[in-house]
Amino acid sequence: MLHRSLALILILLMAPCYADLTVGLFTSRNSDQTLEDWQPVLNDLAQATGQKVTGVVISDREELLRKLQKNQVQIARVDNKLALDAVETAKSEVFARLTQTGNLNDYRSLMLVKKNSPIKNADDLLNHPKQLRYAGGKVGATAEYLIPHYHLFFKRNVLPENYFKQYQQLSAEGAFVALAQGQADVAVSNSFDLEQLKEKYPRDFSQMRVVWESPKFAFDPLIMRNDLPATQKSAISQFFINYGKTGANTAVARQRLYYADQLAGFVKADNRSLRQVTDLQLFHDLFRLTFNTKLSPEAKVAQEKSYYQRFDSLVALLGGAK
Repeated sequence: MLHRSLALILILLMAPCYADLTVGLFTSRNSDQTLEDWQPVLNDLAQATGQKVTGVVISDREELLRKLQKNQVQIARVDNKLALDAVETAKSEVFARLTQTGNLNDYRSLMLVKKNSPIKNADDLLNHPKQLRYAGGKVGATAEYLIPHYHLFFKRNVLPENYFKQYQQLSAEGAFVALAQGQADVAVSNSFDLEQLKEKYPRDFSQMRVVWESPKFAFDPLIMRNDLPATQKSAISQFFINYGKTGANTAVARQRLYYADQLAGFVKADNRSLRQVTDLQLFHDLFRLTFNTKLSPEAKVAQEKSYYQRFDSLVALLGGAK
């Protein structure tokens, strides 16, 4: 009898564990509305995997990262920088990227001004030191912080917080509203969020124009915990990659994708897709280090070495240099 009990325990321990899944949705939009928009997709995921699926909407990147680290979230829709942090510290991996309506796989960071602004382009924008109020992005945000800081400001040897008369750190929607309400002279945005803001604030949008856009950047990824059972990971990946493309209810799935985030679907991706943001992070850290007056020359050398060591470690983690 004892042997039978031990054998039963061993069988149960060896059997795959199909615990409930929690999907984290990283967004700066209204939490209740975002969850309502994504719920039909999550319901389909639950039906496809045979597991209970719960969605949580989180606007704080550190909070979502902690939940991934503690295995309180197993799947997440995030931006590239948060995906990089999760791969590095939260046993996570990229398995797909979002595709926007129109089958767009990338986006651009943007700078907006009012139509009656004298600012016509990037050169005009950077020819008014201490004169303009800037509605910028939150620290660490890919589209509103890292990309414009590198491609617009750092390449011209400019620290935005030192250049502008007023420097605000807001979400894409917060920056848009600040510009619309006359609380800023220039606002950061991105081509993906701007499409949604155009629908939500059509009158305000009609009074704005784009004065700068970045090169194209890979669209937001989906990540999952890499310690999920292999069969479970495969089922999750197949669900998202095929959603809206195959099956009996593709028309309904496509409609649900559009309402979720104006999406067309998902394409297969892996950790290598984060190399762009890895390069941006390194340049960002090195550039700011040159302006750091609090560190001694010796400390700066040590810090620079640390940045390069982390970069090399990340490159290896993401699959190598090529």
